[in-house]
Amino acid sequence: MNEIVTTRAIRLITTTMLYVLLACSGQAFAGPAALLVKNGVFITMAPDQRKPFSGYMAVDQHGRISEIGEGEAPGNLKADQVVDAQGQVIAPGFISAHSHIYMSPLRGLGEDQNLYGWFRAWDYYLRHATADDIYWFTLHGSLDFLRNGITTAYDFTYSGQVKTLTDDPSQAQKPGYLKPGPFEENQIRAKVDAGLRFIDSVWLPEVGTDDDIRQRLEKVLEYSKQLKDQPLLLKMAISGAQQFAPTPHTAELEAGFMKDYGLMNQSHFLESPEAVEEQQKKFDWYVKAGALGPNFIFGHFIHTNDKILAKVVETGAKMSWQPTSNGRLADGIADIVKYRKLGIPVAVGLDDQSCTDVSDPFQNMRIGMYTMRALYKKANVLSAYDMLFLHTLGSAQVLGIDDKVGSLEKGKYADFLLLDLRSPDTGPVRNVLASYVLASSLRNLKQVYVGGKLVADGLKMLSYDESRVRKEIDERSARIRKEAAPDGQSADKP
Repeated sequence: MNEIVTTRAIRLITTTMLYVLLACSGQAFAGPAALLVKNGVFITMAPDQRKPFSGYMAVDQHGRISEIGEGEAPGNLKADQVVDAQGQVIAPGFISAHSHIYMSPLRGLGEDQNLYGWFRAWDYYLRHATADDIYWFTLHGSLDFLRNGITTAYDFTYSGQVKTLTDDPSQAQKPGYLKPGPFEENQIRAKVDAGLRFIDSVWLPEVGTDDDIRQRLEKVLEYSKQLKDQPLLLKMAISGAQQFAPTPHTAELEAGFMKDYGLMNQSHFLESPEAVEEQQKKFDWYVKAGALGPNFIFGHFIHTNDKILAKVVETGAKMSWQPTSNGRLADGIADIVKYRKLGIPVAVGLDDQSCTDVSDPFQNMRIGMYTMRALYKKANVLSAYDMLFLHTLGSAQVLGIDDKVGSLEKGKYADFLLLDLRSPDTGPVRNVLASYVLASSLRNLKQVYVGGKLVADGLKMLSYDESRVRKEIDERSARIRKEAAPDGQSADKP
């Protein structure tokens, strides 16, 4: 009897040990991976992996990276789909930490105007757009981002507000009125339909009472809760409006909403070279309101001074840099090298397609890097690695989403690009990362994956029927143009 018990105990212990060993090896009861990418040259941007390597990556059924490593994939690693990269570069998708996606069909307007002139040029058309129009505009812009390798975006939404514009940037724009919605909900839905990962940043126009504004915000937040299981929606945020609505009460409202709902706030601030002194005075309003801190991001943040920067460092606030947009609108140059030396975390955005015209993260990187090098007359002030970091993991860190995106690491979403440096040929590749940042372009971008799913194959979008989108955009834009300029005249410079 004792011998039988002992035999059973040995079998139980042996079986248990086997299960433990299998679990530790990651193979216990695990089904096949959804995707295996092999024979790739990986630029992971993981903090402990600065150098590219030849290897493999597996993606689980939930769209997250389950394995990544150098060399050949383990022989027992099975997958539903296998992609042989054949030596092509695999890199994390770009993050646009500052975007206005709904403005995608408004390109080419105000082409010789600074910020406020450009603003009036596109607003002349946008004021005629309906909530349904904005759905299609946002879908158009989201697909454009994805095709160009931007897999995650911080998106400032359009509230449906029609303002009474003034020619004096130092003066507050009158609040105007709100068109019937649902503008905010339609923009969330469009990004999900496109397959873009995003942070949704709600614009809060000061139309009506404080309670009216709060109720509108709560309505959008309540709608977002319906998508709590949707991995594309990373978090909700609010859009600071100090640049366009200069009142101390605006800062107090924003600070209150940040605290009450635990929201991040990104404010367009010190962007324009016009009325700089007036703009700088508004900084103290944010300080007094208690808005500054790790959840506060200054968008653009060009025309600063030492006092402002010292307070940003003290409070742990951050900034977002839009080099292509700043050049197109003649805003000026944000001294990113100085900001980083001070310890201010920096993210990078593409801004909107209406002020970058081509949503090209490769161009954005080079414009930013070359501007800093020219400013300091030193080529080593911002390296290729630094610039790529700012547009990927650095942006994810600023936005507080680096546990999910920004680098290719186990447990993060498999949002990645497949890029061929030899098609079209950029020549022999001696330094993979340098060639990726300096010599590659959208022509070399072959495929874009979000959550391990192929969403863009060359120029072809797989997540949505673009022929339908183009038809909707063309018809709606024609109607809007007719409403904006019924006599047929150009409204580019109203």
